[in-house]
Amino acid sequence: MSWLTRNSVSVTEAAAAVDSGAQLIDVRTAAEWKQGRAVGATHVPPERLERQLKRLNGEEVLVICRSGSRSGKAAAALRRAGINAKNVRGGMISWQRHQLPTTAKKR
Repeated sequence: MSWLTRNSVSVTEAAAAVDSGAQLIDVRTAAEWKQGRAVGATHVPPERLERQLKRLNGEEVLVICRSGSRSGKAAAALRRAGINAKNVRGGMISWQRHQLPTTAKKR
């Protein structure tokens, strides 16, 4: 098992985990969040991540961004803080490509 695979999940694995109660944290900007997000996600921009550690109470925390880069860094930071965090590979680009459930803020 490679380092990348061990510390990340596919979007389909993430969606199934969220359906089973896993926490999904979206670390994109507020503008990206408003455009659309994975159903069940909680918005926690990277600059607020450290202040939100107490809210991350699940056995497994999944972290998503647009493509998987920012969320990979955020998941690594969470792991260093002792949280079982995994990156969602491919981010929202892959989530939408797989036609997984999304929602957007109503105007």
